[in-house]
Amino acid sequence: MRVDPSEEAERVHAAWRVLSPDDRDPAVSSEEVVRLIDLAGTSTGAAYGRSDVVEALHDREPAAVAVAADGTLAGVAVAQVAGADAHLLALALHPDWRHQGIGSALLRQLDQEIIHRGASRLVAVVRPGQVGEDAFANQGFTRTDGLHLYARDASMVPSELEVVERFGGHVPPDGLWESLLGFSTAKELLERRVVAPLGHTGLADQLGLRPPGAVLLFGPPGTGKTSFARAMASRLSWAFVELHPSLLGQGVAGARALRDALDELSRVDRLVCFIDEADEIASDRTGRPESQPLVNELLKAVPVFKDRPDRLMVMATNSIAAMDPALLRPGRFDLIIPVGPPDEAERTELAAAFVPAGDAAEVARRTDGFTPADFALVAQRSAQRAFDRALGGGVAEIGGEDVLAAVAETRASVNPVAAGQFATEAERFARR
Repeated sequence: MRVDPSEEAERVHAAWRVLSPDDRDPAVSSEEVVRLIDLAGTSTGAAYGRSDVVEALHDREPAAVAVAADGTLAGVAVAQVAGADAHLLALALHPDWRHQGIGSALLRQLDQEIIHRGASRLVAVVRPGQVGEDAFANQGFTRTDGLHLYARDASMVPSELEVVERFGGHVPPDGLWESLLGFSTAKELLERRVVAPLGHTGLADQLGLRPPGAVLLFGPPGTGKTSFARAMASRLSWAFVELHPSLLGQGVAGARALRDALDELSRVDRLVCFIDEADEIASDRTGRPESQPLVNELLKAVPVFKDRPDRLMVMATNSIAAMDPALLRPGRFDLIIPVGPPDEAERTELAAAFVPAGDAAEVARRTDGFTPADFALVAQRSAQRAFDRALGGGVAEIGGEDVLAAVAETRASVNPVAAGQFATEAERFARR
């Protein structure tokens, strides 16, 4: 349907019609709309991309077009309804047809369309001087100053998500970093040297600081190395994939599996790739010749992987002394960070969180070598003691004596010998 304006606008001879879901003009395709947006140069709704416009047209969201008498597409407005609001995705005018009142007419038509869809407000993001600004003013829109538009690309595109899920990966939930307790020393170091540079690459580039791409964590079992790797991904809002050495295999086949996995994962931006028990696949070749193919592959793969931006490889080991020395030389891992058992201050923090019924300072004094997993066990044993007592008619409450009794029957994960060995290895291997 085409409606001719008055004879006063004979030169324009434009017609405006709404491309409604019930009466869409087949002569105007989404490709033509995209070409007009490109031709217009600047389009209101710059917070949205062409794909958003095409999808809205495909889904028959509210849209209006202005067509000249010769069939030229002179203007287009496309919106998307979300509840009571309709968001303007694009308002574009052909350069030859500006300042003819077409923008105002498109907004009037679009207003009627969104009402039929149940929306009561049309919202648009407009830069000063952008196409359509006069039309908004003429149509009675209210301008709200002082707002800031925040936008960020999604963490992955569908093809990247498919790769991540194939390897059993995911994007960890928010808050994992904040929930890490009992490791303030290692946490502060990783925050300053790893997380912050990767999260503020603009500032790092400005100052010539190169964010790390490969980090090796080492320390006794149970000291949170895996938790740190996952929490760093959470902190950065990156995907997290763990490659299990047991699934890679050994020898030439294992090296090929590792190479293929890293090649696929290198297609994923904003990724933390974690390999635990690194000594299993990267042990000293002089003592375990069968590990040579995997070590050789890692020597090639780690520098390549870490040189790509927005990717972090984290490897962890309980026995750094067993790893091949070639992997520990500068050029492979940017940082080699010890993660030891919590000190007394950190154990006080853990005691307050896990067993608040007890005297945190006293619990910390008695728990040398305890890890967070040990404190979780103490909490369960304390609760069990109180539960058993309550079943016999006692008070259903955990007391300080329950906590100290549970501590006494719990064996520390890091004994004095292991703690001494860790201290020696930290002095020898750490590169912070």
